[in-house]
Amino acid sequence: MAKYKDMTYTIRKDGRLMRRVSVNGKLLSIYSNDLNDLYKQFLELRYSDLKGSYVQSYNFKAYSEKWLKFNSSGKSEATIKEYKYIINKYLIPYFGYMNLTKIKRMDIQTLQTDLLNENHIELAHKCIRFMKTICNDAIADNYLIKNPCLGIKEPKIIHKEKEILTKEQDKLLLKSKHKYASFFRILRYTGMRREEITALTPDDIDLKNKTISINKAVSFASNQPKLKETKNKKSRVIPILNLIYNDVASIVKHCEENNIKYLFTKQTDINSMLTQEAIRCMTNSFCNDVGFKFTPHQLRHSYCIMLYYSGIKIKETQSLMGHSSAKMVYDLYAHLDQQRENITNTINNYLSKKKAIKGVSKSVSTYRISKRNSIISKGM
Repeated sequence: MAKYKDMTYTIRKDGRLMRRVSVNGKLLSIYSNDLNDLYKQFLELRYSDLKGSYVQSYNFKAYSEKWLKFNSSGKSEATIKEYKYIINKYLIPYFGYMNLTKIKRMDIQTLQTDLLNENHIELAHKCIRFMKTICNDAIADNYLIKNPCLGIKEPKIIHKEKEILTKEQDKLLLKSKHKYASFFRILRYTGMRREEITALTPDDIDLKNKTISINKAVSFASNQPKLKETKNKKSRVIPILNLIYNDVASIVKHCEENNIKYLFTKQTDINSMLTQEAIRCMTNSFCNDVGFKFTPHQLRHSYCIMLYYSGIKIKETQSLMGHSSAKMVYDLYAHLDQQRENITNTINNYLSKKKAIKGVSKSVSTYRISKRNSIISKGM
């Protein structure tokens, strides 16, 4: 079944386009040889059905709140938090009490323009994407005939290249005696997410085989962490590198001797996991001590770059990083490959070799012709 805008249709054996539409409980078939004409018929029939079917229609606020409740099922706390933020902070203030059928493309374009003027490019992208989804569902629920977002292009997001630690910064990290140094060294040389290291227990560490099992994580949707599955809902095992073996062994020993459940806990309560605010304070304190700034995610990115230069293959890196897809790793590896190769020199070297081969071929041909002429002359 093919799709055009928000309409699906079939192509008959005779080449005509067909769509079935329910009007007042009766199923009608419409045909056309032209896609635009079929879509026009489709809208007209749907509109005629809506006019006679609904006495009361939804305003945007009521529908978006209903949509939020329905679409929160099965989603992570972080995703629900983002849904609520975009809808309550931006979409409802702009379209709240407008009837769904009264929202025009220009209204949505105004929201996008206002956000872009404030340089909120990623936010504008999300708002348009959310608005398209909500309106598509309103069409499916028969509260809208046409999506007013059609024709509005989501602004292109240009992601900044992620920074990694320099060699000098890595040296400072390894030498640091700061009370939080072990936490950040382990993050740097395991590639764990902060949500994963927060959930680690001594049982997850195998010192004999030098491995760490990542089988759970926490959600930081609110400041207080809540245990959950890993991001891709899969467990993985990562190696304990020699650089951090002593750090890990020391922490495990301390936890076992003091009956502490988690490897890293709050300073004020050894029985409680780290909170989002606690990690932020730890990061600020450590950065001030070593003299440079970074984020926990930069350490994860540095680990991924290290795997690339160590010659670890894409699929192995995907597994170690805990990515559900190899695409992110592939994109990074492709980018690094580009940086390593001097494309200009590569092409010039290729052309030089090609020219040299042509030169040799020409010399051989000239020699053969000359020799042949010599033999002919002697024969004469």
